[in-house]
Amino acid sequence: MTNERWRTAQRYEKEYWEKLGERIAARASSQFTWYQWRADQLIDRLRHLQLDQLVDGQARVIEIGSGPVGLAAYFPAVERVAVDPLENFYAGNKALAALRNPSVEYRQGAGEQLPCESGRYDLAIIENCIDHVHDVTAVMGELARVLKPQGVLYLTVNCRTRWGYLVHRLLSSLRIDAGHPHTFTPTRAKNMLQNGVFRLLSCEVASYFEALRGDLQCRSTRARIKALVGVSEFLVTAVARRSQD
Repeated sequence: MTNERWRTAQRYEKEYWEKLGERIAARASSQFTWYQWRADQLIDRLRHLQLDQLVDGQARVIEIGSGPVGLAAYFPAVERVAVDPLENFYAGNKALAALRNPSVEYRQGAGEQLPCESGRYDLAIIENCIDHVHDVTAVMGELARVLKPQGVLYLTVNCRTRWGYLVHRLLSSLRIDAGHPHTFTPTRAKNMLQNGVFRLLSCEVASYFEALRGDLQCRSTRARIKALVGVSEFLVTAVARRSQD
């Protein structure tokens, strides 16, 4: 992907958060209860996998592509770091910055070159943003670098069917979906996490047909068009363990 394509995606992302910040400031939008909900789901998932040592408040946690607040703000940990390429913008937006947890250390940085020590973290979180990055392979390499041996990666990404993948690649190349320069199918997401560096512990694929039905029933014209052209998104949620050195 070209640098200009990634900058376009970042401008799209910034505009989204600017508008949301304005709505929050005007009390016309909720204040990120979504982060708490997703953090609770992550905690339950880790416990189900018998990874209780990660949720007892003693783990070191890093989140990549956290947005203005992040799941890390609601995750029990002795150390919480959140990295995002738009951090300087978030920190300067009063409506967004006011919602942050002061115990989280927010850092400016890209996933391809994390401003973090190697082998430090027990858990890395990348919640639905791997399709926003510049270089997927480089980001996965950095996630492996900052995790301890046997550290755990939690990754989610919106995926599409094979047909949806082809259609979305065309739409993305035309800048119709400027915010998502990459497209994933469930198979592509799994292959990304089974590359010899990580070993999958669990992988849950949500229903495409439920996503399709939801888009068709949505009042949004954009959502209905997505359904009609076959690019409805469904979430893939994975937990993987970093291999030992």
